[in-house]
Amino acid sequence: MKRRRSSSLPSPHDSYAKGVFRELPEASGFFRGYLPGEVVRLFDWSSLRLESESFVADDLAREFADLLFSIRLIGDPLDRRIRLLFEHKSRPLASTPRQLHRYLSRQLEETPPNRPLPCILTVLLLQSGRWRLPPTLSSEYKLPEPAGRILAPYVLDFRMLLVELSELDETELRGTAAGRLGLALLKTVGEGQPMRWFEFRSVLRDLCSHLGPDVLRRELRRAIYYLTSVTGPEKEPEIRKALLSTTAEFQPVKETAMTLLEHLEKRGEKRGEKRGEKRGEELGKKVGQREGRIETLLRLLSGAFPEFTAADAASAQDLTDAGLDAMTDALALRRPWRQIRNLLRDKRYRSSPRRH
Repeated sequence: MKRRRSSSLPSPHDSYAKGVFRELPEASGFFRGYLPGEVVRLFDWSSLRLESESFVADDLAREFADLLFSIRLIGDPLDRRIRLLFEHKSRPLASTPRQLHRYLSRQLEETPPNRPLPCILTVLLLQSGRWRLPPTLSSEYKLPEPAGRILAPYVLDFRMLLVELSELDETELRGTAAGRLGLALLKTVGEGQPMRWFEFRSVLRDLCSHLGPDVLRRELRRAIYYLTSVTGPEKEPEIRKALLSTTAEFQPVKETAMTLLEHLEKRGEKRGEKRGEKRGEELGKKVGQREGRIETLLRLLSGAFPEFTAADAASAQDLTDAGLDAMTDALALRRPWRQIRNLLRDKRYRSSPRRH
């Protein structure tokens, strides 16, 4: 059976997280910053690559903003690749392990019988809130004790590695300069204080120290777009105020972001003008069509009925679209003048009745 493609769109939070961490330097910095040290030391990080941005089939494709990476084990004679699934959630959902299991099952099912099963590590970036349950699939079995403990070695299970931004302060945001910017913005937006990332001095310092003008512009453009998409155009003065409050130490960030914000405002004005022009054209077209219908109706009425007067013509000008339809039907059915006149006087079909 052919699966129906999901029509839902990714949230701005998912799109931003995915946009930042699909870049290999940022992904590498994130994984190396939050995977346990003993796990980090297993991998050849120069071999990290992005495998897919659509890890699942169409019917699941918009449940997550997934990024699937692969990496080689150091000294592995089979040269196999371990898979790292980066998953972002804007808030805790208890069903996440179950949904991730559907992901993993698809990958296992698609592996040829003569090949080893893929080893997949799941890393969940939680933007806001706390994860109150064990980060495991077995937490969804809801087994009472001691059954849960006794059966644990015999049931299907996996553990997510959790990165909870609500539990991290500025100094605990790890990775590249661009990655730390992404985490800072996701964190402050998730906490309902989107402008507070401008106060993260170490993040701003990293941006100024480690990013060239082109890369800085790219990352700030992505950040400003995300910020305006989640706060709305009415908050742009607050963004501008927050930017102006940054010190001279962070002048490259301030100047670049202000330029981008001005560009966004101008683009918004142009879009507004174009939308206005389009609405004007559509309205003009509708008015022209209505006038054409009335002119045709007047010709038919005056030709078919000698009783038709100038006052009747004025009444016809006030007919609603529904009245024009009713009048057209009456003419097509060759209704007598009495019925035509009643339609012209019917208040249900008059938009702005005139005094005659």
